[in-house]
Amino acid sequence: MVPSAFGPLAYRSAGAGPAIVLLHGIGSAAGCWLDVALALRDQFRVIAWNAPGYAGSAPLPRAHPRADDYADALHQLLTHAGVTECVLVGHSLGAIVAGAYAARAAGAAAPTNRSVAIQRLVLLSPAQGYASHDASQREAVRIRRLALLDRSGIDGMAAERASALLSDAATPAMREWAAWNMRQISTPGYRQAVGLLCDSGLLLGSTPAMPVDVRVGSEDTITPAASGQAIAQAWGASFGLINGAGHACHIERPAQVTEIVRAAAMEGGSAKTESAFA
Repeated sequence: MVPSAFGPLAYRSAGAGPAIVLLHGIGSAAGCWLDVALALRDQFRVIAWNAPGYAGSAPLPRAHPRADDYADALHQLLTHAGVTECVLVGHSLGAIVAGAYAARAAGAAAPTNRSVAIQRLVLLSPAQGYASHDASQREAVRIRRLALLDRSGIDGMAAERASALLSDAATPAMREWAAWNMRQISTPGYRQAVGLLCDSGLLLGSTPAMPVDVRVGSEDTITPAASGQAIAQAWGASFGLINGAGHACHIERPAQVTEIVRAAAMEGGSAKTESAFA
């Protein structure tokens, strides 16, 4: 737990060495990265946050926070944890936060002793957000997601939705792990995250200054390959499929995701200039 300007922020950490920071999606929490973190901890310091309003982290003070508000929260966590540089990994909605953090970094002033250099950005099954859609489409997504929450609660939502994050071949243990992580959401945190999803647009921000890798599960029906390819093309990023994985690729194919992240950390920021968020 670390303090922030609006309350505590929770995260999980493993290992020591160069930092890798993992951002979960809208229907998950830090624990979803367990297998990946355990596989990386011999070489790296792995930090997986619980986003504001998730699993012990206080919700943001604004009723309708923006991506920049989440980026500010992430920066408070990382600076308190002593991170000065990292590879930043965002899954699904976490990609929107990662993109906002990278964009702020690109526009930051000269690095200071509170800067965090982002060496490389890895986006796994990234959500683009709905800001570029018309108002009726955005509202339809908002209403559908919040109606499920109001009707079923967090536990019911996990029971109904967790399996959709995985392919048909996922094991019962994987499905239960996805559901357990979804149960870590708080109602205020999920409401804010739905607003972030509906009102943000990953590609509406500036192109990151650091190298970007985009990977999508071959069986992902939530953010399918075409969506990931569009992001990769717009940002000049590398693109690839994670064979056999649904949306929650890090739960279903942790070994493949581990190697994607490890390779990104080993390559670092050699392809482009690093940027710092101050």
